Amino acid sequence: MKKIAVFASGEGTNFQALIEAAKSKRLGGEIALLVSNQQKAGVLKRAAFAGVESLVLNPSDFKNLEDYDQRLVEECQKRKIDLICLAGFMIQIGPKLIKAFPWKILNIHPSLLPAFGGKGLYGLRVHQEVIKAGVRVSGCTVHLIDEDYDRGKIILQEAVSVFDSDDAQSLSERVSEVEHRLYPKAVRLFLEGKIELSETGAKIKAPKNLGVKKRALISVSDKRGIVAFAKGLVDLGFEIVSSSGTAEVLKNNGIPVLTVEEVTGFPEIFSGRVKTLHPLIFGGILMRRQNQEDLKDMTKHLISPIDLVCVNLYPFSETAQKAASAFEPEVVEQIDIGGVALIRAAAKNFEHVSVVISPKDYSEVLKELELGAGKLSSSYRKALSGRAFEYTASYDAAISEAFQSEKESFPPVMTLRLSKIQDLRYGENPHQKAALYLRLGDEPSFEQLSGKELSYNNLLDAHAAWDCVSDFDEHACAIFKHATPSGVASQKNLTEAFDRAWEADPLSAFGSILAFNQVVGVEIAEKLSNRFVEVIEAVDFESGALTLLMKKPNLRLLRRKLKKELRVQWRSLGTEILAGDPDALIWGQDWRVVTKRKPNSQEEKALRFAWVVSKHVRSNAIALAGPGFTVGLGAGQMSRVDSVHLAGVKYKMWLKNHAEPNPLVLASDAFFPFADGIEAAVSLGISAIVQPGGSVRDSEVIAAADRHNLAMVFTGIRHFRH
Repeated sequence: MKKIAVFASGEGTNFQALIEAAKSKRLGGEIALLVSNQQKAGVLKRAAFAGVESLVLNPSDFKNLEDYDQRLVEECQKRKIDLICLAGFMIQIGPKLIKAFPWKILNIHPSLLPAFGGKGLYGLRVHQEVIKAGVRVSGCTVHLIDEDYDRGKIILQEAVSVFDSDDAQSLSERVSEVEHRLYPKAVRLFLEGKIELSETGAKIKAPKNLGVKKRALISVSDKRGIVAFAKGLVDLGFEIVSSSGTAEVLKNNGIPVLTVEEVTGFPEIFSGRVKTLHPLIFGGILMRRQNQEDLKDMTKHLISPIDLVCVNLYPFSETAQKAASAFEPEVVEQIDIGGVALIRAAAKNFEHVSVVISPKDYSEVLKELELGAGKLSSSYRKALSGRAFEYTASYDAAISEAFQSEKESFPPVMTLRLSKIQDLRYGENPHQKAALYLRLGDEPSFEQLSGKELSYNNLLDAHAAWDCVSDFDEHACAIFKHATPSGVASQKNLTEAFDRAWEADPLSAFGSILAFNQVVGVEIAEKLSNRFVEVIEAVDFESGALTLLMKKPNLRLLRRKLKKELRVQWRSLGTEILAGDPDALIWGQDWRVVTKRKPNSQEEKALRFAWVVSKHVRSNAIALAGPGFTVGLGAGQMSRVDSVHLAGVKYKMWLKNHAEPNPLVLASDAFFPFADGIEAAVSLGISAIVQPGGSVRDSEVIAAADRHNLAMVFTGIRHFRH
């Protein structure tokens, strides 16, 4: 390893910058010696702490400067020093040292040489002269030492603006920050042989073996699996660059890491809001490896290529869902800026850079890298790029949705963000394709415990059935086919509710979907042991019930939460999309008796039950019900009176095995447009009706009910279901 000697007289902040660069292997060599001319110089403590050998050689201890100069040569040659770095050394370098180490002595000066250089201009004096001269730009220079004071060949320079508010001290502080970044870069370039000297000056050589050393940038919010992934990358020859939190995790697990700050020389600022937004990072990602202009810029600005970017983003959606407002500070802080930019930059430059955004991809990426000798195939990089753009688009859409929903439910632009759960065997019919998706940021609404794969129609029916039982407070069972109920019951215990719902239409219950809003027990499981149903969904299942039901390998068992969906619902019209609020309101402002006779307590209880059921029956919907159970449902007819007749047909079938219920009531999801519906209902023997009201012929309908001594209630709310 190349050896470096540092000469310093003061506190040694530039010496410290070189020490830290050497520790993180950014210097290209080791600091083998510190030479100071001051016995009490602060830099000596820094050297001792870093374990660097130090010598104090003061010219006053020598007969003359020639002897002092010779001693410096001997000490450096004894230790086989390759490069001497002056870091605030207040003694002019003599000709013997310059001759012994030709073009191997570097100095850093706090101005843009040749301006404000020369004898007597050092330290704070330089900045005082800059302020006095009124210049708008200063900076620092790394240059080689020769016989002329501050006139050696320039290696690197960087400008620093001079502000109106600056004094010498404030300017000095800002220039020092740049010095600490620039000096290690210059040393590395020199030791790596990338400085080409000529009579006219020094220039940086273009790299010959670009990309031989691979570099990966890792900055993740979700740290699952990141240690194993980073270790796999290191084993494949990657150098890891990482941001603060991720870097700490990796270092604690023994993985060598360069921090972003060590690469850029610029600290994280604004409490971590700005970390990776720096040209040395984004230049390394976006540079095109075969583009000559990009290569020139890379050489000029000392940019190292980044070959793989592994980033995932702050959990904005998860945080926003828990907050009262998306504009709360803790939510706003979860809006990732640098991460999104890193992902997009890497995804854009897919020809040269791989981008990884999910822990699910780590093992696959490592496997592909192994197969490709440390490089991913072009097709795989393109696939990763596509996933990355989907990820950032969805992330931005979530922020837009959260912010816009604060103002209006239906903004001018809406984005539906979905992730695929699974492909389905087919769609509504075997010749149609289909897949199941989940809104990003949401948890699945169900857990499948057993049974074969759910079909498209199973999912539709299960959703409708669960929506129905979720509207009941008492134990409830709903049996659904083709997204409409064949029987619903709400009773004091779940077994009775199941019996009543099944008895409502046992013929239609064959091959149906059953939903229970309570835990299913063994008794119900035994009853179902010799009946064919497609799906059973419930809050949960007793272990004994599960054992019995799972004996049917094709029977799908779902565990669900009683949760009502209150967000916007979507329906496709081909090229158009309908967006609407869910029908979450059961009762309107009215529960108004409009007939001469009021319903008695039993009738009112049955009416309220029937009204809830009618909300879940396809329109035009009619529900005939006894006390807490349906006895006939009329659904999906083009006229309401036909739905009444259909409900009557089902009721008459029910009567073959049961006595007339007391009471028998009717619910209609929308108003009766004519009195003929009332006349048809009367023929079935009903005693009470519940409906929204609102027809221009309400008076005729009410009069018909009064003629037959019916009790009728208007709810003032409609429940169409299409």
